[in-house]
Amino acid sequence: MKRLKFPLSAICCLMLFALLFLSLGAVSAQSMEDTDDMGEDDMMMDDMAMDDMAMDDMTMMMAPPRICTDLAAHIAVYSNSDGITCTDVGTAGIGVMSVVDAGVISAIDIWSPVSVDAEVCFSIAGPITVLDSSTAPRMAMSPDVYMSNNLNCVHLSAAATVVLGTPSPDDMMMDDDMAMDDDKMMDDDKMMDDDKAMDDDKMMDDDMAMDDDKMMDDDMAMDDDKMMDDDKAMDDDKMMDDDKAMDDDKMMDDDMAKDDDMMMKRAPRICTDLAAHIAVYSDSDGITCRDVGTAGIGVMSVVDAGVISAIDIWSPVSVDAEVCFSIAGPITVLDASTAPRTAMTPDVYMSNNLNCVHLTGAGTVVLGESS
Repeated sequence: MKRLKFPLSAICCLMLFALLFLSLGAVSAQSMEDTDDMGEDDMMMDDMAMDDMAMDDMTMMMAPPRICTDLAAHIAVYSNSDGITCTDVGTAGIGVMSVVDAGVISAIDIWSPVSVDAEVCFSIAGPITVLDSSTAPRMAMSPDVYMSNNLNCVHLSAAATVVLGTPSPDDMMMDDDMAMDDDKMMDDDKMMDDDKAMDDDKMMDDDMAMDDDKMMDDDMAMDDDKMMDDDKAMDDDKMMDDDKAMDDDKMMDDDMAKDDDMMMKRAPRICTDLAAHIAVYSDSDGITCRDVGTAGIGVMSVVDAGVISAIDIWSPVSVDAEVCFSIAGPITVLDASTAPRTAMTPDVYMSNNLNCVHLTGAGTVVLGESS
């Protein structure tokens, strides 16, 4: 039997074909694996988007209907209750001077003859205060504020006035910080998209994109450092102003305390939370004092003459008090026992360099501007 003989060149060709076939099989398997991975990622992203849309739909279905649609565009009130009325009362309907002095954007009075269960929301950022209608004078409260559909909202379970205040510098700084975070997230998303595109582009395009990203990062870092320096300078200036104001108030309080110590026969000083230029003295129990400002006067002739301070003195029993001012100016007393109140010019006397009047009944003492 003869042995078959193959030329050496034929054997080499067969080996080359075998190696080429194995290489093509490995490349095809890797390509199929990559395609499967990309398909799974796309399916996961689609599932997450559908879940988010379902949650939004459920939230909209559960929300009560919007009422009081005649209010300003930045105000939204939602409720299932019947008979609720909403009125934009402005600053004149607030009655709490500390809230008015802090700055007011809107003041909405919510009322119902039966009961109130409502959600009040604002599209404008700012501090929210609730004035309880069940107390007299009204009590200013800071409610729990929550986000709902990109709105700042509070929940009311009783009649009240909801006040949207002017944003403080701290609130504006927080908004700026949130905007910076949003910008950074957008930049991060853009970088991820750029990285994915870089894998498909040529090496030259990849190098150019990397250089652009580095320049953007450097510019953002410089802007962030500048904003941080500006914020620190503003905080330092505010702290210096606050410290100076506290020192001035302390000196005035110390001077008035010395004068009080010298008045051995005078009744004790009460209502010490009033402004530094106002002093009230009385032995009577239960007297309350409140700086009502021009909004609490109600007599236009007195308001038009110019007002520095208006102090409401009241007691559930009787009033016997001495009201004094360290600032010169005409003093008027509005008798609380008449309606409308009667403006009277009381006897003014000097006591320890203070202009004083004596009250024997509830009323409002007005210090006017000097002519």
